Amino acid sequence: MRMGTFMSRNTLLVVLTATGSALCWWPVIMQPNLDPPSWWFPLALVALGTALSTTLSDEGWLQFMIASIVGSFVGICCGFWIWWPTDGIEASYVPLVVGEAMLSVVLVSVVSLLAGLILRSWPVWIEKRRQAIWLLFLCGVILGPVTVALTPPLVAFRIARNDRLAAERIQSLNHAVEQTIAEADGPARICDGQALRQHYSGPPLRETDWRYLAANSVKEDGYFFWINCHDKNGYSIDAQPAREKGDGTRHFYAGKWGVAGCGIREDRAHCVPGTK
Repeated sequence: MRMGTFMSRNTLLVVLTATGSALCWWPVIMQPNLDPPSWWFPLALVALGTALSTTLSDEGWLQFMIASIVGSFVGICCGFWIWWPTDGIEASYVPLVVGEAMLSVVLVSVVSLLAGLILRSWPVWIEKRRQAIWLLFLCGVILGPVTVALTPPLVAFRIARNDRLAAERIQSLNHAVEQTIAEADGPARICDGQALRQHYSGPPLRETDWRYLAANSVKEDGYFFWINCHDKNGYSIDAQPAREKGDGTRHFYAGKWGVAGCGIREDRAHCVPGTK
């Protein structure tokens, strides 16, 4: 009976370790995503799963390291199969990314295994905290799939927010340019970010944004903004999402003729002034 209980617990730990190691990579690979902190997110979960599964098992250790490595490899490959990069250059780097990720997984798994074996050497301490360790282990396993499930609605919320803020910013920037032009020597100052700043009342822009807005593009809340103060029609203001599927759905333009919002695949000729 004890052997059967031991085997079922070990089998469960191995399955959960492999599952958690596989699914924790999907929040990073899927596109669009919530911009988790690169590989630190999945590697931290791989480390947690390997260390805690080793700690919770009375015997054996190699199977947990193998489970985390094999699970990670399967999860990364399946992730790229589901969310293959649409950009050809990014796609060409996938084999290199997989190789680097697996090297990191092997190193993390070895270190985590040693940590789990050290914790296992304190059986009295472990026994008093076994339920809490199990809870932490299960939380690490389900965090990956829960993040995947929450990503689409959260990305949709982010895009809607970014679209709204971009529309408000370009409206206020256009107003700031018009007010600056109306001043004495105004037309010559529309390339001066500090002059425009005095008339701006939209969502906040950073100090550095005002320095570079007229010379380069600046990024705020998922959108790039820039002012062409040497446009043949006097001036033009443009805003477009940094990532079409992850940050916004609109292109915004402004000039003497007003402000227009377009679908992401449309050019300026298809814009209708005054739309958002």
